[in-house]
Amino acid sequence: MPVRSLVFSPSLHDSRILFSASDVGHVHVYDAEGKALLTSLSGHASWVLSVDVSPDGAAIATGSSDKTVRLWDLKNESSYTDINQPHRPQVWSVAFGPPSRTDVRSCMLAGVQVE
Repeated sequence: MPVRSLVFSPSLHDSRILFSASDVGHVHVYDAEGKALLTSLSGHASWVLSVDVSPDGAAIATGSSDKTVRLWDLKNESSYTDINQPHRPQVWSVAFGPPSRTDVRSCMLAGVQVE
């Protein structure tokens, strides 16, 4: 299946970690240095079109053709927020903004839906 999006972890101790979003409906997490699949995150009902990693490397956001944005806790390997936009088109792209100067865990998240 086609890979729609790739992103490396921004964390210095996990910079070898690569995330891929694809049409299989999962996000695959790879050790790029060791060339091994570490885990797959599932929860979307359709293609995963985009993936981005939070600035602190603790979470990822995914956008899907199922019209949702999901936030994932990487420590627990689970989706903890599902931002559903009923009657909206699929989510083509997601991106975290830079962290605030006082709190690395505080940043904005944007998603793109094209009608």
